[in-house]
Amino acid sequence: MKELRIYFRGYGWISFLAPLCKLIEALLELAVPLIVARLVDQVMQQAPYQKLLIQGGWMLALAFLGLSFSMMGQYFSAKAATGFADNLGRDLYQHALAMDQSSYDRLGRTSINTRLSSDLYQILTGLNTFFRLLLRSPFIVFGSMFMAALIDWRMTLYFVVMVIILFLIVGGITYFGQAYYQKIQAALDQLSVQVSQQMKGLRVIRAFNQESKEQADFKAVNSYLTQLQLKAGKLTALTNPLTYLVVNSTLIVILLQGGRFIDRGHLSPGQLVALVNYLLAILVELVKLTKVVLVFNRTQTAAHRIVAVLEAPLEDKKLMPGTGLQEGQLLACHQLSFAYPDTGGLALCELNFSVNVGDFIGVMGATGSGKTTLIRLLTQFYQPSQGQIAYNPAYFDLATKDTLRQGMAVVLQTARLFKGTVRSNLLLADPQADDQELWQALEIAQAKDFVADLDQGLDSPILAQGMNLSGGQRQRLVIARAILAKAPLLILDAATSALDYLTEAKLLQALRKGSPSRTIILISERPDSLKAADKILLLDQAKQLAFANHHDLLASQAIYQEIYQLQKGGGGKKDEE
Repeated sequence: MKELRIYFRGYGWISFLAPLCKLIEALLELAVPLIVARLVDQVMQQAPYQKLLIQGGWMLALAFLGLSFSMMGQYFSAKAATGFADNLGRDLYQHALAMDQSSYDRLGRTSINTRLSSDLYQILTGLNTFFRLLLRSPFIVFGSMFMAALIDWRMTLYFVVMVIILFLIVGGITYFGQAYYQKIQAALDQLSVQVSQQMKGLRVIRAFNQESKEQADFKAVNSYLTQLQLKAGKLTALTNPLTYLVVNSTLIVILLQGGRFIDRGHLSPGQLVALVNYLLAILVELVKLTKVVLVFNRTQTAAHRIVAVLEAPLEDKKLMPGTGLQEGQLLACHQLSFAYPDTGGLALCELNFSVNVGDFIGVMGATGSGKTTLIRLLTQFYQPSQGQIAYNPAYFDLATKDTLRQGMAVVLQTARLFKGTVRSNLLLADPQADDQELWQALEIAQAKDFVADLDQGLDSPILAQGMNLSGGQRQRLVIARAILAKAPLLILDAATSALDYLTEAKLLQALRKGSPSRTIILISERPDSLKAADKILLLDQAKQLAFANHHDLLASQAIYQEIYQLQKGGGGKKDEE
């Protein structure tokens, strides 16, 4: 938790006032048994009625003051905890967005989401509990022992033995419980990943009739998590019975010994009542303290997981542009190789090709040949293991990776649309675009007709992920958004896979006609889509087989010939519904 102290900025005094108010409340609470002792002794001695009223008035005054400080403590605790969580959450979210791709892959998107939500809330809850109880409870425990010592030091010895035993119980349960909570958080991450994957692949699961298998996999992970929680629950469930056993045993001893002391005149009945009250106060606070420790264990686990995100290295924005570009070239790759961390082989091996300004470049290869990896390298989300990529400074701002990416518009196979309207999704690329530019981009992307048919046109609502649109409609809207970016390089990573051949051909033709100087890189598994490409980069098992046009590849590359013949006989693909 030391690494997170900086997030108390702006809440330092509030963080101090919260436990201070609770300590004052505890101090007032410790005075009550003494007044009760006076009441009992005065009643036993048949004291005047007026004195009883005075003592009762003191108790009411202490109760009112205690309530006031308790409410202030609750308020300051909640304010400090929520303020801390707000500061931490902002930095955590910004750090997660800015971390380098390798760290993001290592931690995993689902795990990061869990840390941004569940773990952050656990820290908020833990801090709120800490401010309210963690200082107050020990103060009550040791304060009760001190007050008992003022009444009779011999009786205090029983308190000391009881507190030592109780702390051993709480410490042991806490120690063994910590390991369970760490495993529970890891299992929760695993369960979240599995549920996320199953929800995303629901159509595939149904199509291949894998519901039973997925249910069995979910049951296995969920059962493991359930078993961990049951074990942790059983362990923590021992706290209350063991605590009550020790405290009630001590209570019996104190009552027996206190009776003897009263008979001998060493202790008054009111003092014995006060001792019992202090003993019960210790019982209540130790039960609270046990719960606080358990919450703190979970909070500590959550804090370590959040610190792991905050300590993940941020993306290095410094760009190391390559050299060796010839006139008219937009970019060039020289001996480009890349291997993902913790993997045995290369994802790309010694690629050499160049892209001229205004070219239409196709990329084709079997699954796992490195097509998407190449796009990640071109956009600088990963750094080459060997070789270099050179960019033309006349078309790209090479100051940083961010400015470089401003010269690129990338459309992935999975169309990413946000909840809002057609207009709000398109304006993400260019907030200043007017309606004419929006319709023009839609027309190039072959999306104008279906958007015009919507009830509200550009202002028609879009659900999250575009779930109220077909796959082809989603892809065309995302392509229209990329067109609005007016970037000199447009990269389509299987972004037309949901379109039929005719729509795809019209879209590609409109793209080239609408902006002849725009360079297009299209990843596709359909040779017919790449017939008009100036060059096609053919990949196989991470290696570059050829970089030539459609006719040359058809004449010289057996793999390309096989793909072409299979798809030529297989027919076209319809727009997904």
